[in-house]
Amino acid sequence: MNRFDFSIIVPVYRSVSTLEPLFDGVKAVMEEENYSFEVVFVEDSGEDDSWKELLRLKKIHGDLVSCIRLSRNFGQNGATLCGIDEAKGEKVITIDDDLQTPPSEIKKLIDFHHETEADVVYGKYPEVKTSWLRRFGSKVVKRIFSKNQGGSSVGSSFRLLDKHIVDRIRFHSQDHLFINQVIGWYTLNAQFVDVNHSPRGEGKSGYSMWKLMLLSFRLIIYYTSVPLKIMVMLCILTAISIVAMTIYYIYFQLETGSTIDVFMIAVLAAMAIIAASIAVFGIYINRVYSSRVKKPNYAIKIKV
Repeated sequence: MNRFDFSIIVPVYRSVSTLEPLFDGVKAVMEEENYSFEVVFVEDSGEDDSWKELLRLKKIHGDLVSCIRLSRNFGQNGATLCGIDEAKGEKVITIDDDLQTPPSEIKKLIDFHHETEADVVYGKYPEVKTSWLRRFGSKVVKRIFSKNQGGSSVGSSFRLLDKHIVDRIRFHSQDHLFINQVIGWYTLNAQFVDVNHSPRGEGKSGYSMWKLMLLSFRLIIYYTSVPLKIMVMLCILTAISIVAMTIYYIYFQLETGSTIDVFMIAVLAAMAIIAASIAVFGIYINRVYSSRVKKPNYAIKIKV
């Protein structure tokens, strides 16, 4: 099996016109730096002409291009994992297919890796104006993972992975594997370097507000125990409140002889907390079930 200095992983979803300039940009950087390389395109079943374009690039560039088509849409994370598993390079670089991050920025990752000898180098995008809700949600998620991963920050999809981190990801046994969160389990030696981020070259982002909310929820559920801790605290606070309300209820009746519905309100509040707790426990039990059945993160349909 041929070995390369770098494998560049590109998850592809409904992109056609950006693929050739993306490859040409990667090729220019690697040849300038005199590195051997391959570009692994993973087509995530976008049901368009992307696969035809990838086969054309494969025909032109031969072993420099590897093309993989997944059996159905597994999402960007699944496609990237597939590319990492199939990579033949000593180090791996992942980059999106939309040219928002110019391929020339790869040199910054490599140079910064040489300077710092970091296990992972993330490209840090400049701040962009988004809605207050997105900014707030992003800060909350980052804060949660910062606390749960020993202070590590949430990285981007433009990253350079050292060989031993790549090996860890390949042998990490878990369904719903999210790359950046798993990286945080294996190393705190992650560095960030500023990179350019241009307007999207083709199409629009597949991450709507709703999808981002669902993704954040899944990340918190699968990689932290925060929901369980919240439910435990709510249950404790509710129990204390119920005891206090019950004592007050008894005192109130003894003093006035009248009745109030405070006790019933306490019972209803306790039932609400119990129902929410059961729901959270059910989600974690489902995680155990999923790990038992070993649901795959991706499935390859064609590989050329």
